[in-house]
Amino acid sequence: MRRSLTTRDAGSDDVSDVPASDTTRPAWRHPAVPASLVGIVAFLVSFAGTWAAPAGIDEAATMSSARRSLPELWHMAHNVDGVHSTYYALMHLWFSVVPYDMLTLRLPSVIASAVAAALLVELGRRVADAPTGVVAGLVFAVLPRVTSASGQGRSYAFSFTFAVLLTLVLVVAVQRTRDRVPRAWVWWLGYALVAAVGSYFFLYSALLVVAHGVTVLVWQLTRRQPAGILRAGLWWLGAAAVAGLLVLPLVRMTSGQADKQLYWIGTTFDFNRKVVQSILVEQYFGDSERLALVGIVLAVVGVLVTVAVPRLRRRVRAVELAVPAVVVPLVAVLAVSILVKPLYNARYLTFTTPFVALAIALALTAFGALLRWRLTLALATAGVVVIALLAYPVIAAQRAPIGKTGTHWKMATDHLAAERAQEPAGSRDGVYYGPLPRHEIRTTEYVSSAYPDAFAGMRDLTLVRPASEIGELWAEREPRDREPDVSGLDRVWYLGAETSSQPATLTAQLEADGWRVESRKSVQTLEIISYVR
Repeated sequence: MRRSLTTRDAGSDDVSDVPASDTTRPAWRHPAVPASLVGIVAFLVSFAGTWAAPAGIDEAATMSSARRSLPELWHMAHNVDGVHSTYYALMHLWFSVVPYDMLTLRLPSVIASAVAAALLVELGRRVADAPTGVVAGLVFAVLPRVTSASGQGRSYAFSFTFAVLLTLVLVVAVQRTRDRVPRAWVWWLGYALVAAVGSYFFLYSALLVVAHGVTVLVWQLTRRQPAGILRAGLWWLGAAAVAGLLVLPLVRMTSGQADKQLYWIGTTFDFNRKVVQSILVEQYFGDSERLALVGIVLAVVGVLVTVAVPRLRRRVRAVELAVPAVVVPLVAVLAVSILVKPLYNARYLTFTTPFVALAIALALTAFGALLRWRLTLALATAGVVVIALLAYPVIAAQRAPIGKTGTHWKMATDHLAAERAQEPAGSRDGVYYGPLPRHEIRTTEYVSSAYPDAFAGMRDLTLVRPASEIGELWAEREPRDREPDVSGLDRVWYLGAETSSQPATLTAQLEADGWRVESRKSVQTLEIISYVR
C-alpha cells in the first residue's frame, strides 16, 4: 500500500502532501488555519491607508476603461492596452456593483494580495514545512512591492496571486502524477487554465510557465523516480502547450501595441547603474537600500544553506521552485530589452515577488529545521519584525496623501470642486484640458478620469470624438491652437501644465472674444484658471 507522504520524508524525493494524520488532528491545527490567519494579516497590511494616496496615471487609465461597456472595451482592446483588457473587464463588473472612489478602486488588489499570502503559506508548507510557509506569507505581506501593488487599481496584485496559485497547482499535479493518483490529469487541466487566465490578466506572467519548465527539468535530473517524474514532465509539456494556445489570441491582438503603450520607456535600453538599482532595490524593496540588503542576503543564504546542508535537503524543492521563478522571467525580459526593444520595468515583474519571500523564509527558518522549532519561532519572528520595521517607512510613504505623482491632481480637483460649489445654481461651465504635466503629449483628461465628480456637468471644449467611440484610452481632440467654441457658457476652466503655448494661447483667444481671467491658482505643476465674460 502506498505510504502517505509527510513533509519530512518528502524533501529528498517527493513533493509533500497532506499527511494521513491530518484527518484526525484538531480542526485548529488544519493547514487552512495558519494560511487564513496570514491572509488576514496581509489584508490588514494592504488595506491600511489604501484610500489615502491620490490616483496615479495608470489608475486614470483603469477608470477610463472601466467606465465603458463590455463591447466598447472589446473595441479598445484591439487598439490599445489589450494586455490589461481582462482586468479592465473585471473592474467594469466591479463598478457595476460598488460606487467609485479610491478605496473601491484598490480593494480588489487588496483582496488579491491577501489571497496570494494565504496561498503562499500552503505552497511553503508543501515544498518545505509549515513554519516556512507561514514566515513566507508574513514576509510577503510586508514587502514594499506587494504593498505597492495592493495600493493600486491595476492588475499587478492579480499577477502574483495567479503566480502562487499556478505554482501550487504544479506541485500538486506533479505529486499526483508521479504517484499515479486517479484523475491527476484534472490538475494539469487546471494548470493550463490558471496559466492562461493569469496571462490574460498580465501577459508577462506567462514567463512563469517557462520557469516551471526549468523546475520540472531539474526534478527529472535529480529525483530517484525517473519514470514518475518523466510522466509529470510530459504532462507539464502538454499543459504548457494548451496554455500557450489559449493565450495566443491575446499575443496576436497585442503584438503591435507596445509602441503605443510603452513609448515612455524609450527606444534604447542601457544596462546601466540605474537598471541595476531598479533590479536589486526597487523591484521588491521600494526605495529602501537597507531593506534590499537584508532581503537579498537572507534570500541568498536561504538558497545556499538549503542546498548545502544535508539536513535541510528535504526543503530543496522550495529552492528549485523559487530560483527559476525569480531568475528566468528577469533574464528573459532583460534579454528582449537589450536585443529587441525595451520592455523592462520593475512593476512588470511583480508576479515573481512571492518567490523572493519564500527564499527569505528559508533563511529565517533554517535554524529551527536544524535544531528546535522553539528556537526558530523566536528567530523567525525577530526576522519578520526586522523586515517589517525596515519596510514600514516605504509603506507609509506609499499610503501618504502625497504618495504618488498624482498628488497635485487631487489638490487641483478639490480646488475646482470648491470653486464650482460657490457658483450660482444653473451655471454652465466648460473645461479646456491642457497638457498633462510631465506628459505633454497627453492632456489632463487623465485628471478628470481619476476624479470625475469635480467635472460633472462641464462641457468638454476640445472634444472631437470620445475615447469609447474610437477605441482608444483617451479622446480625439482639437489641435491646441484652435479656438474653442464657448457659446452659451458662463465660465470656462483651464486645467493643465503651463507650456510655451498654453494657457497663453487660450487666454489670448478668450480675451479677444470678451472674456477675462477671473481666478488663477497654481497647484505644483498644474494651473487652474477660470474665465468669465
